[in-house]
Amino acid sequence: MLDHEFSPHRGPFRDAFQVLDKADVVFANLENPLGTGGHPREKMFTFRSNPSLAKTVTDSGVDVVTIANNHMLDYGEGVLMETLRTLSKAKIPFVGAGKNLVEAEKPVVLERRGVRVAFFGLAATLPLGAAASPERPGLAPVHVTTSYELDPTLTQEQPGNPPKVRTQVDSLDQERICTNITRAKELADHVIVGIHWGVAFTRERAEYQQLLGHKMIDAGASVIVGHHPHVRQGVEAHAHGIILYSLGNFLFHDRVDMTGESGMIATAKLSKDGIEGLRLWPITIDAKTGFPLLGTSKEAAELIEEIKPSSLNTDFKLRKNFVETQMRSDD
Repeated sequence: MLDHEFSPHRGPFRDAFQVLDKADVVFANLENPLGTGGHPREKMFTFRSNPSLAKTVTDSGVDVVTIANNHMLDYGEGVLMETLRTLSKAKIPFVGAGKNLVEAEKPVVLERRGVRVAFFGLAATLPLGAAASPERPGLAPVHVTTSYELDPTLTQEQPGNPPKVRTQVDSLDQERICTNITRAKELADHVIVGIHWGVAFTRERAEYQQLLGHKMIDAGASVIVGHHPHVRQGVEAHAHGIILYSLGNFLFHDRVDMTGESGMIATAKLSKDGIEGLRLWPITIDAKTGFPLLGTSKEAAELIEEIKPSSLNTDFKLRKNFVETQMRSDD
């Protein structure tokens, strides 16, 4: 998807990548398979990038990627497997997909400054055939059922009133995910889960998201990092952990005109004792190139106003060109 030479260390995009450079570990969602073969699936949008993009990932300072998202099988299982080989050859640790369910759900554990962190990748956005099984390649799945609830009194009085959308995580998936997190917590000081979930281009959460987020933190996760909506959503503190429902976009080339597209970088300070701090850095997407521009103090203030209404148990303070968060107890 990168159609011209790009360096994260020069030009107007340098400041955004310097935030990554200063981090001990960078965890990112890689939302396109890296391959040259296959055929596009019958989907609204299909993504695929040349395997040479792996070098740009490492040059950008990314240490581990989740590939559990709704585009990883856009060109079939063969390109998924090519992606796994490409990342392995480039020595980029990945989570969230594999040659079978066991491989897809396996965490990556990294240690920095004496703190061990386990990473998982999950996807609740599952095109048909995308979920891994014991015998089939695919994504680490979160199956969600959707139902529609009608109020007969309201429908009688106001025909055409939209139904309430109810969503629920498959109980076996939830149990398996939480067990995996608990086991990983025995090996690491922190567990971070990247999850592709929610509804694209809306700031409203689906019903299942908060319930699942709480369950994962109760099982031992410290940070839940959400992506897929392509817009910024709220932050919630729960027990000892925090849920970032959606970071929005960081680097995105889907459309020609990217005017108004935005996202945020989240940087967490982790110690053996817990989460000692969380900062949110506003990002705007350059309309011509799709590359990230680090926001100003004005845009940091706008970020607070944008996510504050949908945030829970979290206070925000403006600090220069980033937002500092303070977690409050939800007990």
